[in-house]
Amino acid sequence: MFVDVWSSLPTAETPDLSMSLAVQDFAPALLAFLGYLLLAPSALGRVGALLMGLGGLAKSTWKLLHAGWSIDVPWLDDLLFPLLAAGGVLLAIALHRRLRWSWWPLAAAGLVAAGLAVKQMSVQPAFIAATAFVIWISIVGAVWAWRNGEALAAALFPISVLAVLALVPLRNHPASDALAFQWVQQGVNTMAQLIFCVAGALTFRAVRRGGGDFPAAERGDVPSWGMPEERTARHRSRL
Repeated sequence: MFVDVWSSLPTAETPDLSMSLAVQDFAPALLAFLGYLLLAPSALGRVGALLMGLGGLAKSTWKLLHAGWSIDVPWLDDLLFPLLAAGGVLLAIALHRRLRWSWWPLAAAGLVAAGLAVKQMSVQPAFIAATAFVIWISIVGAVWAWRNGEALAAALFPISVLAVLALVPLRNHPASDALAFQWVQQGVNTMAQLIFCVAGALTFRAVRRGGGDFPAAERGDVPSWGMPEERTARHRSRL
């Protein structure tokens, strides 16, 4: 998962932010970026991870400027969902290619979301697309982890999704704008991104340990059914 997209939806008023809370907001953004980077199976996926990371960092920078110096830079705030959606579709496509799944529906969904956002001049289509892509990436990540024999990572990916979903009722709580309550939300969000990052690291290690080559996905020469087939292929090549 990524930054708390639900708490980033436009509201009538911007809640008060403390400097310490704004600084801490960089932690979940960086953890999520690292998790996506570790999960990216190709250059296309790494570009997607970079875009998603930039979206989160832009949002955190906006919070820091707002909390520390009362400076409002709206375009920094507005970058989150477009970058998250654009990066999400690229990373999801890269993972689909790695698993030999059809990727064109993802590309079509991304183009539709972009077209609706431009036509409606609204962030809502990007928000919906970003939410769908980050959840789907965790699902696909769990499949990839399982195929590479990493059961713990396969379990951690959906747990990270559930942790972020737990933020929805917290965000809708009447006291959600209170500083203490924001710290609770921030803590849950950081935990969710840490879980996702650990899952990404375990998956990366499993692929490397099994002899898998992430960039090889771009050449289309890596089997998609897990490490046992890869070991069999290497064994045959030595005979």
